[in-house]
Amino acid sequence: MIKYIKFKFLTFVIILLFIIISVFLCELVLRVIGLGDPVIHQGALAWRYSLAANQTKKRFRNNIVKVNSAGLRANSEWVKKKDNKLILILGDSVTYGGSKIDNSQLFSEKLCKHLGQEFTCGNAGTNSYGVLNMVLRSRYDKRIANADIVIFVVILQDFWRGLNDLETTHFFTANPNKILPAMEEALNYVGWRHDINRYLPYRTRPHTNKSLEKNDLDLESHQIYSSEYALQNLNQEIKRLMNENKKVFVFYSPSKSDIYNGPSEFRKKMKNKILNETLNIYDMTSDFENSSKLKIYVDNTHYDIEGHSLVSDIIHDHLVKN
Repeated sequence: MIKYIKFKFLTFVIILLFIIISVFLCELVLRVIGLGDPVIHQGALAWRYSLAANQTKKRFRNNIVKVNSAGLRANSEWVKKKDNKLILILGDSVTYGGSKIDNSQLFSEKLCKHLGQEFTCGNAGTNSYGVLNMVLRSRYDKRIANADIVIFVVILQDFWRGLNDLETTHFFTANPNKILPAMEEALNYVGWRHDINRYLPYRTRPHTNKSLEKNDLDLESHQIYSSEYALQNLNQEIKRLMNENKKVFVFYSPSKSDIYNGPSEFRKKMKNKILNETLNIYDMTSDFENSSKLKIYVDNTHYDIEGHSLVSDIIHDHLVKN
């Protein structure tokens, strides 16, 4: 009996040690990949959320994500100087660049390097932003109200995303635990992706894709009406900024599938509406098509390093001409 108890106890200890070692090995691997020190976001009443100010994170492939005191992803501070023009760039994750792109590789940084020392660029691109998030941040974020030039970089989905909130994302609003931070970041993402975060004690609520109610509009109708509302608000903000003697530009960024396979009839209709009705908009599709030999994308929407360089050149040439 005693031998049996000792055997059971030893088996339990071995299994426990195996689990502990496996967990810490997994943590080590995840840290090597680049997890464990996530970019922190903060809530906002009007535009809902943005990057938390004053943070520098080393992420995937040792790429640096640096956020200045104005909550902008940029290597330089957002400071108005004599004979210096401030360029504010608003957008979603395409503009933000993600954790696989270093600050120095962003099209916003390359743009100002190309334009010269008399320009300072601030990247207000934020993951999951829709047009409404961009518009409200442009209108109410006093930290960036002194911009001389305002640029919106949009994709088609931005117009029907509505006003996104932190509760629909997997973003961290505080640093993860100090013992297993990489594991927590990975589990938080998996939980959000598969809609199980509601059962886990993490810092953000899950993204949900609930089916529409029977008496509600169909998906395409939702997208049409949401886009019309976003478009109206974007044009109003452009007019407001122009009335303040700011130069305002909108750049439309196409998806990889739209370029190589052609857009669906619905996407084509929505794109034409946006391009025809948005003020001061420039469609980058032809520029992308003419540069098809470059590795522009890392997926269907987001830019690789060459894509950021291309967009920097497109915006630079457009600003010089206008």
